[in-house]
Amino acid sequence: MWYASLLWSLLTAFTAAVLISAGAWDVRIRRVPDWHWAAVSAAGIVCVSMLWLGSVPDVSVAAYAISSAVLAAYMLSERVPGAVALPSAAAVSIGAFAETGCAGLLGPPVAFAVFLCMYASGLIRGGADAKALMSLSLAFPAYPAIGGLPLYWAPSWPVSAVLCLPVSALSLAAMFTAVPMLLLGVRNAFHGVCGRGMFTERVMPTGKARASFVWTLEDHMGGKVVRTAPSEDPGALDRLEKAGIGTVRTTPMVPFVAFIAAGFLATAVLGNPLFALFREKGAGLRTASGSCPSRRRFVIRQPI
Repeated sequence: MWYASLLWSLLTAFTAAVLISAGAWDVRIRRVPDWHWAAVSAAGIVCVSMLWLGSVPDVSVAAYAISSAVLAAYMLSERVPGAVALPSAAAVSIGAFAETGCAGLLGPPVAFAVFLCMYASGLIRGGADAKALMSLSLAFPAYPAIGGLPLYWAPSWPVSAVLCLPVSALSLAAMFTAVPMLLLGVRNAFHGVCGRGMFTERVMPTGKARASFVWTLEDHMGGKVVRTAPSEDPGALDRLEKAGIGTVRTTPMVPFVAFIAAGFLATAVLGNPLFALFREKGAGLRTASGSCPSRRRFVIRQPI
């Protein structure tokens, strides 16, 4: 259906542009304004609601829009407490799912909660990184159905229920970060530094560390240099310099939002190679036109 393909194309292109802007901010100052995530979330809620109207029960459309709007408000504003937003969104989604069987309703709140837990546990370090993934969770409850895309590794049900679009973007972003790690390893090897931390750490003058996007891994305590967890505390550099120590071990602040943007673009255009690992021989299942997947509605997609 040309209408659905057009809406998915507009949403995907708009999201890509916003993510590229966010990635540029992250590269420049390691900070990303929240308007990026508000724009992605709002555009996704509007477009997906329009796509689902007429193809799924109205209660499913309303439940998706309401639960996603509540989660977006929690993500963007401290005035909306998580103790209210998360249970409310879950209750709305689960209630509508029980009524209609539209499995796509469960994707956004589940993915949102997973990324929130990853941020709270430290698996995702940057707040902007977490917000990028959470906004993608709200905007893309299903993979975009655009004619001819992705070119290679198309999503297939039920694997795509777990390896959803934001998870695909995250997995590819993690793969892409291997490039700067390898470059850092080559640099360290060239300077004769091998072994532990070869691909993740760099020793530099304390003065240079102050002006660089790095976390310090050392501090001066109890009359000696001790290893610490990654820290942005400028006091660590002050204490090292006061003790007459001119260098510090650091680890770079990776502009991960830029890699998430690259992961999103790669997923939308090329697909995720991980789908090739799970796809069985024969036809794969894909939800029709990016519609709300359920236990009852599938179309057969021939293997590429």
